[in-house]
Formats: sequence, C-alpha cells, structure tokens
Amino acid sequence: MNYRLLGRTGLRVSEIGFGAWAIGGTSYGTTRDEESLDALEAAWEHGVNFFDTADTYGHGYSETLIAKFLKGKRDQAVIATKAGWDFYHGGSKKNFDSDYLRFAAEESLRRLQTDVIDLYQLHNPSLAMIEAGEVFQVLDELKSAGKIRFYGVSVHTPQEALAVIKNGKADTIQLIFNLLDQRPVLEVFPEAESRQIGIIAREPFACGLLTGKYTAESKFEKNDHRNRWDRDRMAKDLEKVEKIKSLLKTPRLTLVRAALEFILSFEAVDTVIPGAKTRAQVLENLLASEDSKLRIEEVSILRNLYERDSLFQSGFFRN
Repeated sequence: MNYRLLGRTGLRVSEIGFGAWAIGGTSYGTTRDEESLDALEAAWEHGVNFFDTADTYGHGYSETLIAKFLKGKRDQAVIATKAGWDFYHGGSKKNFDSDYLRFAAEESLRRLQTDVIDLYQLHNPSLAMIEAGEVFQVLDELKSAGKIRFYGVSVHTPQEALAVIKNGKADTIQLIFNLLDQRPVLEVFPEAESRQIGIIAREPFACGLLTGKYTAESKFEKNDHRNRWDRDRMAKDLEKVEKIKSLLKTPRLTLVRAALEFILSFEAVDTVIPGAKTRAQVLENLLASEDSKLRIEEVSILRNLYERDSLFQSGFFRN
C-alpha cells in the first residue's frame, strides 16, 4: 500500500481507502455482517488505514460496524464520517443547523466508540450554504472542543468544490471523480493543490458501472438506490463504458484496476474510496496500489476520450 498526506492535515492515509456506504446495508443491496467485517479485515491486512463513512449510511449501522472492527486498533486508523442528513426525526432530510450538527457529532462519536473524529464532513450542503460560510462556525466549535480533528465538505459539483476552496476553512473536499466524470481535473485540482486542501475521490466506479458487471438489462434489489436510476441515462453511461473498454483491450489490467489507477495517477488526489461488500472486492481494488499496470500514455488516451467525445459531457450523477 502506498500512502499520501491528506492535504494540510498532516494525516498519512492509504491512497486507497475503504468506502463504507455499502456495508450500511440499505443502499447497495443485502449485506451480511460476517462478509462486511471480513471485507474490513482484508483492507486492514493490506494496509488500508482510511475509513470513510457517514451517519446516514444504514442510519448509523456503517459507523457501528466500523467501530466493532476497529476495536483495539482505533489509534492506527483515520476515521472520516459525515453529517447533514437528519434521519432521527422521521424520514430523511437535509439539516445543517448548528444544534443538529452538534447532536449528530455526539451520536457519531457514540456509535464509532471514539473520543474524537479524525475528519468530520458536511454531507453535500448546497452551493448557497457553502458560499454563505456560516455553517463552518459550528465545525470550528467542535474542533476547539476536541470532538473533531479536521473538517471537510462532500460536494456534488465542481462549482461547489471551488466555493469550498474559496472559503478556505475546510481541510478537505470529497468529490465525484472517475472515468465518466473528469470535471475536477482542470479547475478544482490546481486550486486545491495551491491551497493544500485534501482531495478524497469518491464513486470511482460510478456506483458500479465501471466494474463492467452491469448491462442495460441489469436489475437491482429494492434496498439498492440504483433501482431508481433512469434507464435511458444508464444506457448512455454504459455506452461510455464500452468506449472506455474498447481503448483498454488488454489482459494486463481489468476495468476495475484501470478505473482506480486512472484516479491515482493525479497527484491532487490524496485517497480514493471504492466501496466494497466482500473480501474479494477489496482485494481486487487494492491491486491498483500494490501492482499498478496503467501506463502514462493510457491515462492520456482516457483523458482525450473524455475531452473530445461529446457523449461524456452530460449525464453526470448526483448521488
């Protein structure tokens, strides 16, 4: 495993982290605790020390599983979680009020069985909220109180990421970056690097499309958020995937490895957080760090495809 510094935080994190949305059990189909814990163990055995979750993943269950797994080794791990989706008071709705964020932080600390959260992230606030900046005051309070060490923002769009950078308060940005959505490269990455703001790349497989496992006929379980996808848009994205695969017709690397290695080829990225539900998925993901196969010229080819093919300039996901 290779490690990178997470922006200006000084935290040394595995360049491939563990994205813990799926193990929450409510958004990527059925899970089993034994498999989830085994997946976490496989990641740990191979040097993963960065675990990214959110309170809303399984309504706290993802955090609970991570705490169970990290018992006895908490001080060796970097835990990142998020808040801003209020599921405590009926339904689930955005809530970034100061009192709510204080409450949510205490609940996450309790579930994670820790005295401090290494990285606390706002979970997709609006552009207007980021630009106003008032929401960062409560994060400063939590930091001063020793509840959190650093804080960041999870965003949907490059515009939101640039607003976070301009504000200057957050230590990290978590953003969508993958072969289907390369928008951050030209504007966000240079600005983040110049301010030493850490970049966490999420959805490296575009919610599974870049694993090569799915077709236009694929069906998803009821407890899988992908069963709500627009089928026409999915078909267009699968067309993009086929174009990518046609450029990478080599037994040297799988689509999964190409997807992760492409992301890690950018120095601005400090860690990428693929999701995994099983040990086998984790081990396949980790090959991208342990035995890189993607060549520099192939990175250029994939960039050119994205920049020059109009098909890639629309249909971006907003999960």
